[in-house]
Amino acid sequence: MSNMPYNGYSWAQRMKIIPAFRKLTGKDAPFDGEPCSICGDRERAPGEWHSEDYSEPYSFEPPESYPVCKSCHMRLHKRFNAPPGEWALFCLHLDAGGYGAEFAKLRTPPVRRELCERLVRGDHVDLPAIRFRRIQDDWWRHLTLDPESLEAPWARPRPLRQRPDTEQFLAALTALGPSEKQRRLLKAHASAPRRTASMRALALEALGKNEPATANLIYGTLAHRLTERLNFKPDQRDDGSPVWMSIIAEGWYPPRREFEWTMVPSLRDAILAL
Repeated sequence: MSNMPYNGYSWAQRMKIIPAFRKLTGKDAPFDGEPCSICGDRERAPGEWHSEDYSEPYSFEPPESYPVCKSCHMRLHKRFNAPPGEWALFCLHLDAGGYGAEFAKLRTPPVRRELCERLVRGDHVDLPAIRFRRIQDDWWRHLTLDPESLEAPWARPRPLRQRPDTEQFLAALTALGPSEKQRRLLKAHASAPRRTASMRALALEALGKNEPATANLIYGTLAHRLTERLNFKPDQRDDGSPVWMSIIAEGWYPPRREFEWTMVPSLRDAILAL
């Protein structure tokens, strides 16, 4: 692992998973003796593994964590700043039965560069088979190349902290009976791309006005009521005051944009069910 954020988790949060595993099992790393889940190499060095999900409570099994070899692990994390087309070429190499450690050895840099350029143009590229391998779960092919995913909360498979589940949210919303404006804000938020929007965008979509402060007051009032109804402990600001919106969403400051809120998946599912 590099000292970078990944999937919306800071480096500090990512580092907590290793001592947590050791405390739980008394072992240094999971997946002893298992081959690399990406390339299938059985000579995977002990202690090499990868997590897509660093939310607590931790999971040390797929689809949260996987055994990986060092070469695949390196390329997985460097896919964001790799030359255009290189990650796609690496995936084709895996499809052909290649091991991660063989990728750079089998093709010279000029050959790889030419193949990458073809992939970027949209040309079809076939690589000769290296060895037969039955791939049952090509989870790496579904990974995003969006560099924003390194820090954005929408990239997290689960919220950093546990939230009420869908049934709990459904029951609370039914009991509270949100106002029409609150319902429109919930619907707009749940329907936003990646469940993520600024309060200004929500105000424009749900209220038809460029009034983020008004939307914040209406939405925050509902969040406060949900917090009390569900007995949820909200996040706190540096001064100790509660962040009522934290039951509804996780917030972040994206580069060159206003502060955004990512609705937690369980609430989104409750809104869709309603």
